[in-house]
Amino acid sequence: RLVAVVLVVLAAVPVAVASPAAGQPASSTTTIDPGATGAVPRPNSGAPPEDAGDRGGWAQGLVFVLTLAGLAAIVVLVVRSSRRARAAVSDRPPPAASA
Repeated sequence: RLVAVVLVVLAAVPVAVASPAAGQPASSTTTIDPGATGAVPRPNSGAPPEDAGDRGGWAQGLVFVLTLAGLAAIVVLVVRSSRRARAAVSDRPPPAASA
């Protein structure tokens, strides 16, 4: 239970920090001329990443690798748990027949 409470509190911290301060507008709007480039940019029309957080930067690659590693860890743990459960069931003696 303590772990669940800690996780909920840690998940709420970024939400509280990211909220706009009093007196600031909640969001801003950017207007784009749809006739200039279209709704979807053309392939190879963008700029190369200059910052870690840019599209295609190393941070985006790191998030992808960490996501794959987390998924692989979950699969490994599920397979290991399943094998242990099957081994425990097969090691039990058969039930005695009652007559």
